[in-house]
Amino acid sequence: MSEVIATVSIRAPRSGPGVEVCFEFPATGETVYLPLPDRRALEAMRRKAGEYLRRVVPLVARLNATSEQVATALRILLNAGRELTGMLIQDDIARFLRLESAFRAAWPRWQAAEWDDPQRPIPMVELHCRDETLPLELLPLFDFGSLPPLRTYDDLVRAASRFLGFATVVRRVVPARATADSVLRNEPALPVQFLRHRELGSAREEERFLASLGGHVQVEGPWPVAQDEEVVRASLLRALYDGAPLDGGAGDGTPVQVQHFACHCDTSAEFDDDYALVLSTRNGKTRRVTFGELREGYYDRFFADRSTAGHRAVIILNACASSRTNPLTAYSFPRWFLNHGHRAFIGTETDVPDGVAGGFAAAFYGRLLETRRPLGEAVVWARRDLLRDFRNPLGLLYVMYGDTQLTVERARPGIYRASAGRSA
Repeated sequence: MSEVIATVSIRAPRSGPGVEVCFEFPATGETVYLPLPDRRALEAMRRKAGEYLRRVVPLVARLNATSEQVATALRILLNAGRELTGMLIQDDIARFLRLESAFRAAWPRWQAAEWDDPQRPIPMVELHCRDETLPLELLPLFDFGSLPPLRTYDDLVRAASRFLGFATVVRRVVPARATADSVLRNEPALPVQFLRHRELGSAREEERFLASLGGHVQVEGPWPVAQDEEVVRASLLRALYDGAPLDGGAGDGTPVQVQHFACHCDTSAEFDDDYALVLSTRNGKTRRVTFGELREGYYDRFFADRSTAGHRAVIILNACASSRTNPLTAYSFPRWFLNHGHRAFIGTETDVPDGVAGGFAAAFYGRLLETRRPLGEAVVWARRDLLRDFRNPLGLLYVMYGDTQLTVERARPGIYRASAGRSA
């Protein structure tokens, strides 16, 4: 298991009103307390993070970015990370230095990151939270200083390694049911259900990539095919709750391990009952399933069988360019899925361009399968691969909740070979 270099908790203060964010560093024994006047400060931080991300995305919307584009994007991300940290420390400049010093002492090797060595373990930062969370991946907590000139690939690595999202696995510890084990069954193949909206270019790319994995991944989909709205709703609920095939069959062999959505995700409604996953049929007919309908279906099944023993598939929600996602409310989906037995959730903080979504999915599955990287590390390696191979930092848009240690049973050597790296 990865070394935990820091734990972050959001809790009631030791005395007085407000809320407190506490950074604890096991290796050094240091603790940094950051008092906030109330929880509205956390909401403002998340809102501002969403706005910064929306500014960065257009700069590197194409998967292959130029050196100038990635330099501009990283400068904006650095300033965003400073501003967000400033909100967290209430602009107490001394706390900037103390927090940076504490992280450097907890992980002295941060600047010598070995991005070419996939066997090297990645340190972990644990975030203990309930209804609120923090955009830790965006914070440059190892170095708030100016970026160096980005002339080479090594310069790019050093610049990115200051951000927690490139340097560490961020594990969000939320109240959820414990999983039975940390194994993803992939003997003889990893069962994946692929659900999509046909108009998304990334959905077509992800479909082709999954098909290219041959006998190593058993893909059901793309789905839906031609089902009407009612059939789609019933089949999706059955697949999510029971792990059943999407075609309505009984199923045999290994239960589905990953349910991968390459679709629209709309969390812009005022009430979360109206949040929606928007799929389409083979002919492009829209099929919309709301959060309220999912919850109703889960409740019906739970109160029918009255069992809490089920451990359900990993959810990957690859929400793409024309999706509307609200960073303040998108947390409702991961929290809800985890509370209902799903082992992990990977999603995005804001809209992701099609090419980036497809590139991230390919890197993620490749890292997960080729050398048996744990799920959390596969996410970090996928972010790094996008930056290394395409000079694109938008892997930071992806966040994970749940069991970061989920690992496939058997490695598939040669299934994925990221390029050897190239100059920035």
